[in-house]
Amino acid sequence: MTFVTLLLNVLASLLTASLGILSILCATKILLFSSAVDFFGSALGVALQLLVGTLLLLVALHFVFLVYRWRSVAARFSQEGEWGKIELSPYALREFISGILRQEVGIDHFRVRLEHMEEGIAISVRTALSPQEKVSEVGRTIQETLARRVVERTGVKVKQVSVLVRSIRPHAEERPEEGEGSDANVNER
Repeated sequence: MTFVTLLLNVLASLLTASLGILSILCATKILLFSSAVDFFGSALGVALQLLVGTLLLLVALHFVFLVYRWRSVAARFSQEGEWGKIELSPYALREFISGILRQEVGIDHFRVRLEHMEEGIAISVRTALSPQEKVSEVGRTIQETLARRVVERTGVKVKQVSVLVRSIRPHAEERPEEGEGSDANVNER
């Protein structure tokens, strides 16, 4: 636990305890609500409200950071190695797949999406082909090549490879879509 995390936990605990005590005192009429209103109208009361508001914002930011960190770790593809965990970012895996599609399959215009599956990954490739290419051959080549190479090189099990041919037209007339070849979408289950 870092110093900042410890400090935020202590401040959150003190704030929660203070609000609980204040609530109990008001409910038992030991502290009258009208007295509290007068106190919070004073300079000391305003300063206390600003301090409490700032502390609440810091605690909220801390929890947002924890959620962000959890999401970034959950998006990684990991496996246990002989000496510890081996993690692969979605970006690195997408770049690796893009290289395979360009160099081994021979397609230039495509989009790659990755999705976590139980004990593996699902790969979705959207591409455009020329009229001379056979859709079934290219699709099968993409599936077989990615299923084999991704496991060989990364150790990540490929559970599914989906191929969508979005158009068939001469490559010279194609205009690349925004972000083609480097789609940044990773879905989690």
